[in-house]
Amino acid sequence: MVSKIKQPFPFEYTRFEKARIIGSRALQIAMGAPVLIKGTGKGPMEIALEEFERNLIPITVKRKSEGFVWLQKSDYF
Repeated sequence: MVSKIKQPFPFEYTRFEKARIIGSRALQIAMGAPVLIKGTGKGPMEIALEEFERNLIPITVKRKSEGFVWLQKSDYF
């Protein structure tokens, strides 16, 4: 039986997860998605990085270990 374990917030993203989240968000911004922070005259990558650092990007990360571990930031807000 596979159990789903939710790790309590805050949790640590791996460097690969961070790169994927920030890169995906930068692409969204470059394609015209609304920006979640105000007063930015920066490029998409800097905006995405700042949004990530402020925990403004709603994201669900799925990890596989002894079963799937679901890490959902939205469950803790």
